[in-house]
Amino acid sequence: MRIEGERAKVLITVKATPQPSASYGDTSCVAGIRIDGDLPKWIRLYPIAFRWLDGDAQFRKYDVIELEVRRKDSDTRKESYSPTQDSWIVADNLPPWKARHEIISRLEPATTCGLMRAAEADSAAQSLGLVYPTDIERLEFEPHPSWTPEQVAKMKNRIDNESAALIPSSASIPALLTAPECKVRYRYRCEARACPGHQGRILDWELTALQNRLRYQGQNVKDGVIEKFLGEMFAPGRRTGFFMGNFELAARRGKFSILGVYWPKVQDTEPTLF
Repeated sequence: MRIEGERAKVLITVKATPQPSASYGDTSCVAGIRIDGDLPKWIRLYPIAFRWLDGDAQFRKYDVIELEVRRKDSDTRKESYSPTQDSWIVADNLPPWKARHEIISRLEPATTCGLMRAAEADSAAQSLGLVYPTDIERLEFEPHPSWTPEQVAKMKNRIDNESAALIPSSASIPALLTAPECKVRYRYRCEARACPGHQGRILDWELTALQNRLRYQGQNVKDGVIEKFLGEMFAPGRRTGFFMGNFELAARRGKFSILGVYWPKVQDTEPTLF
């Protein structure tokens, strides 16, 4: 039975880096906070073939969008919805950081230890959350593998089909998706008592875009990533957290990755005094 669609209003907080897809060429997972109900709640939107959207249909982090969604009945994670393609409009963009924090702070922060423990016990447990690390040890790097021949074939198939159709003829077709140079992980501890430490891979599209930009400019990728994701995002005066999410595969529900970094100024997270 087809699940009926519903209209949702979402503050976008996460745009994960695109991955090759057989159906769409490449797709992104988007997440945010649904704000059309009495209480805000996390929501995951997948799939979105973001690079294939016309400019007017694209949206940015911290845009507020309105769109039609359907619960993904094949996914037991209650935050997971399928967006109806081309149903969204951008209603607003929230500037940094106070306006964003007024919404985000209404959700209870989590700990990575707590998220992992709950997901391992129940596949329908909370699968998205905001975690504030207490200690950042370092960033860890490893080479990102090239796309496999199968992944390249998936992406080329979409490009070839779109090129042959030429519908609309003025539409721009994105170039073949470039694999990042590095996989990057934070080594950190969360706020849970006796946290043993975590290694969280960063899946933020912002990281991939930064790597591509540094490579194009002939700069050292590792140095540039450290400057941005440690030096800037964890600078004194920042209250930095991680937007966390887990995997659809039931066997990996207890594994959480860093979907994005939330790095407001401390002064913008403090309540306004009247």
